[in-house]
Amino acid sequence: MTAIVDFEVYVLMTMKLRLKMSQKLAELEAKLADHGLTPSDGERIHARVTKALGDEATFFDNLAKFVGIQHNRSSLRFDSELWPDFAFTATVGDDQRIESAGYRRVSGHAPYVESPIGRQVWSLDVDEFTTRFGPMTPGSQLSIFDESLPNYREYEFEWDGWPWGAGFSWGLFMFAAEDWE
Repeated sequence: MTAIVDFEVYVLMTMKLRLKMSQKLAELEAKLADHGLTPSDGERIHARVTKALGDEATFFDNLAKFVGIQHNRSSLRFDSELWPDFAFTATVGDDQRIESAGYRRVSGHAPYVESPIGRQVWSLDVDEFTTRFGPMTPGSQLSIFDESLPNYREYEFEWDGWPWGAGFSWGLFMFAAEDWE
């Protein structure tokens, strides 16, 4: 296992609550199994990586050291191993606190579907979703250090004349639902 896989298992495990709420825990288990891991392995890796990354003030530098990549003072990037068409990027401000952290597609493309509800978990990023389903208004935006849903974002948009919402974790699509109000 590489350090990048360990970090990404950490990210995956931070999605567990949202996947459970969406009745999609099987996707988490399948993603772990793709890498020879069990949910218990995922929990152990999550605990170890959480400790290694530290707090908000040290997260960025510790992440770069943990995954073994060179970075400049304000950003880092590496290709994903769990989500191969995506890359992880993080940026920090002058105070070295995280300004953004998440995944963006760098290769391939998401298959076309007619409705936002037909999307598979982790199938696209926020920009792709916006391109396909129209402009979105930010809703709940949780911190990367939130205890329940780290780095989770919700957006509202209109589709087919109705209000909808979409949730993203670490920039990756999680779910969409109609009648968001």
